[in-house]
Amino acid sequence: MSSINNRIYLDNASATPVHPKVARAVYGALEDVPGNPSAPHAEGRKAYEAIERARSDIAQTLGVKSEELIFTSGGTESNNLAIFGVIDALHKKGIAYADMHIVTTSVEHSSILKTLEILESRGVEVSYVVPDFDGIVRAELIASAIQPKTALVTLAHVNSETGVIQPLADISTEITRWKGREVSTFRQLVPEVSFPIFHVDAAQSPLYSEASPHAFRADMVSYDAQKLCGPKGVGVLYRDFSVPMVPMWGGGTQERGIRPGTENVAGIVGAGVAFVLAKEERATREVRVRELRDYLIELVRDVAPDAELIGHPKRRIASNALFAISGIDGDYLSVLMDEANVAVSPRSACVGTGGNISHVVMALTGDEKKAKGTIRFSLGVDTTRLDIERAVTAFKGALKVARAM
Repeated sequence: MSSINNRIYLDNASATPVHPKVARAVYGALEDVPGNPSAPHAEGRKAYEAIERARSDIAQTLGVKSEELIFTSGGTESNNLAIFGVIDALHKKGIAYADMHIVTTSVEHSSILKTLEILESRGVEVSYVVPDFDGIVRAELIASAIQPKTALVTLAHVNSETGVIQPLADISTEITRWKGREVSTFRQLVPEVSFPIFHVDAAQSPLYSEASPHAFRADMVSYDAQKLCGPKGVGVLYRDFSVPMVPMWGGGTQERGIRPGTENVAGIVGAGVAFVLAKEERATREVRVRELRDYLIELVRDVAPDAELIGHPKRRIASNALFAISGIDGDYLSVLMDEANVAVSPRSACVGTGGNISHVVMALTGDEKKAKGTIRFSLGVDTTRLDIERAVTAFKGALKVARAM
């Protein structure tokens, strides 16, 4: 729901309210499935079967095999596992970190960028492609960044701040051309893999867009249940069987030895329901929410003509609108709106609050004042026209106070 206790919730890019059917499924699993899924007794088998049913349901919505899905704690862990898991697997095969290269963009989620910082400290070379001013990454720039020693290309389908949808069909075509050339320096040590491996962060995608790995022509794809009306603390990583991977830590044989630790059974059951519901009536949902988003953009521009919409005006996910307003503090503005019973965010929630700037807006505009004065509205599946009007009224009042400061 978008309105809870007279509040308007417009921070769905951070986390979505749990669908009632998902909540019931989670509660049912908590009550009825007490066993550890790795245990051999009847209760353990029941828990294991519940996980596998959810895995199968999710696999069907994505058009993949159940065995290709790994459950994690969320989108951040899925991204970490995809990147560290591949690079460390290649390292264990005898490839030095300094002999590996990764291609990404300067506007990725912090779970990608911070992970790559760690790998750079180990010697891995990383190329950060800068998008055009509208947030679109040109496929030819990705292609020109790839080298014979490129192990991985990693980027988001939908940017978590701007909502811009990247042209993955064009990008994957360029990556496929590179694979076909067979010039990888890893060919002799890892002959069973075509490089570079292509990883997509699709955490923001499933509610409003086709997010199948096959649609992306990707080797790995990360998902996050909390972004599609599912429970927090559950992620999914799709991994093609050809992709080499090692676990980030030890402790157990769960998830085919890739992600050890007792599975979050109730959360996984809820995620299975959420993925199915996300696919149902997706096209109708996308049209309705997109029309509301465009209405919000129109109203914001009426009350704040200097509010700049960041990112391509049309090639964006249906639910998202990020604005930059020079001369104000986006953190303070979001606090003022919270006091007015409207939940919005100045930027991606994983970056945190307090004195930060949007690295995405900084990369696109080069303007620190704009990067500091950001506010993101992200609509939900139940957002109404009245919610939008109330939110913009609150925005108008909060902006007046923020400008005075």
